[in-house]
Amino acid sequence: MAHEEPQRPPARPFGGRDGAACSLPLLLAAPAGTLAGILVLTLLCLAVFAFFMIRDLLRARAAILRERELRRSAEEELRAYVDLLPIGVVTIDASGRMALANRRAPALLGLSLEKMMALDWTRPALSIIDGDGDGLEDDELPWNRALSCGRKITGIVLGVEREDSGEWAWISVSAQPRSDVAGAVAEVICTLEDVTQQKTTEAELTLHHLRDSLTSLPNRALFMERLSRAILRSDRRKFFSAVLFLDLDRFKVVNDSLSHEAGDKLLVQVANRLRGCLRPEDTVARLGGDEFAVLFEDILSVNDGINVADRIAQGFVQPFTLNGQEVFTTCSMGIAISTGSDTIPAELLRDAEVAMYRAKAKGEGSIEIFDPSMNAQALARFHMDADLRRALERNEFVLHYQPVVGLRTGRIEGFEALVRWRHPERGMVPPLEFIPLAEETGLIVPLGKWVLEEACRQAGEWRRKFPTGQPRLMNVNISARQFQHRDLIHTVLGALHAADLEPGSLKLEITESIMMRDPEASLEAMKVFRSMDIHLVVDDFGTGYSSLGYLKRFPVDTLKIDKSFVEGIGRDPESSAIVAAVISLARSLGMRVTAEGIETQEQMQHLQRLHCDQGQGYHFSRPLPPEAAEALLAQDPRWPGSSFSQ
Repeated sequence: MAHEEPQRPPARPFGGRDGAACSLPLLLAAPAGTLAGILVLTLLCLAVFAFFMIRDLLRARAAILRERELRRSAEEELRAYVDLLPIGVVTIDASGRMALANRRAPALLGLSLEKMMALDWTRPALSIIDGDGDGLEDDELPWNRALSCGRKITGIVLGVEREDSGEWAWISVSAQPRSDVAGAVAEVICTLEDVTQQKTTEAELTLHHLRDSLTSLPNRALFMERLSRAILRSDRRKFFSAVLFLDLDRFKVVNDSLSHEAGDKLLVQVANRLRGCLRPEDTVARLGGDEFAVLFEDILSVNDGINVADRIAQGFVQPFTLNGQEVFTTCSMGIAISTGSDTIPAELLRDAEVAMYRAKAKGEGSIEIFDPSMNAQALARFHMDADLRRALERNEFVLHYQPVVGLRTGRIEGFEALVRWRHPERGMVPPLEFIPLAEETGLIVPLGKWVLEEACRQAGEWRRKFPTGQPRLMNVNISARQFQHRDLIHTVLGALHAADLEPGSLKLEITESIMMRDPEASLEAMKVFRSMDIHLVVDDFGTGYSSLGYLKRFPVDTLKIDKSFVEGIGRDPESSAIVAAVISLARSLGMRVTAEGIETQEQMQHLQRLHCDQGQGYHFSRPLPPEAAEALLAQDPRWPGSSFSQ
């Protein structure tokens, strides 16, 4: 039997299933061919792993490149699509810089793309107003509102002055905010739609409701609406708002002398000139007639309001041209300033109007700031105005008559008719309290007509009762409004005819300031009166600014020396010299002279030595009611000290 060798256990593979890894000594003890195979196998595994890794990386890069290309293509397609839109599209980031703008946007805004990209849109240096024409704060702009609140803002209409053409465009703006991954607003996408045509159509539809049809200025309703909003904004802005109330001086002269059509043309030119004196954000409105109002905001003090008023006054220095004729006019202005958001708009406008009337009372072209004490005066004026309008209906006016005495004879040569108001509660109201108000309100025209008719009636009655060889003349004062009124001649003729009085028995007294407002028109009117044998007197001579060149052309019968000069005669060298010069001038022009305000014997005698023709004053008689004046006529007095007795 052969000797059998003991069987060896089968060799276990490297890293066998039983988990016992070959030890390093065993690996090193392995044959060289086996070791090389293992290394080759390892490198092969690594190469396969690297291949698949590189493949995946290349695929990922290719996917990224494809995605970028797709995104670039999509963005280009989107931009091309956005560029084709008929509306403007822009994006503005949180810092106020514009990141994107389509082709339509620059054309809408009238800006170059470079200028749009360079602007800080949180504070754009552009002329922008809201849909009503008011100025806007930067934080009220729709894109700034969307950036600050994080909500969509839609359909905000803005007016933008296009930089390239200077024209105004109306644009509807919507703003949609976009957030970043952290939830913060990163940018806002704005759409811009041109609504100029729609806005123009709306303006035309609302023109009759919110605009003055003659001047196209805002009317009272629109002005009050803007004033209300301005007052509400005043607290937030920490500034004041002010109202300037403006009334043209002597506007009625233009209407009466040149026609109402010329008056309308003047109002249009005034409106244009006012626009040129103000900022774009200010509001100027025509309230009616020749009254305008200006609203200006963001003022710090009353001095800012005065500066605006001065600028307007300077704008009226140059003449207006009406039908080829130059016309000069001024305006009276009143200013009232809001005290805060609790100011009532209607009261602020009323206060400005009250201040304007105070300015007008001071003189043409004046400016007055409202003071609360004016309210009581305005209320009294309101009541006076109402009473004055009823006074004619109730026959509350009466005439008193002051004798005009011949200084050579000492006898009555005529009377001056002076109107008095017999108020049912206040008694006799002095003329200085109601005549200026009647002149201002236009009531002087019907009142003056009544005075003319009553004075002529009384003169006719006395002429029939006391016939004399020399007719006694009746002097009647003509106010500025009466003299400028186109019906004055017919009124005078009607009064003479009704009283059966000869025209030569009437003297019309006109102040030199009235005549010199429009010398040429005054000259024509006075020629008509003289052709009718009606006498003309220049009243208060020496207090105005008559040109001697015009004076010698005026068909005047008598110069009446103002009582302020007569008062100082004999003791004031200047007054005495003026009186002597007036008398000498009148004689050289073939005119008579009447001195008013004679109160002493010495004054009368001094005037006699200067050969003054007539005089009136308390030295002879106060103004008398009709019965007393008639009794005086019946006595046919001769005042002692007159030259006839010397």
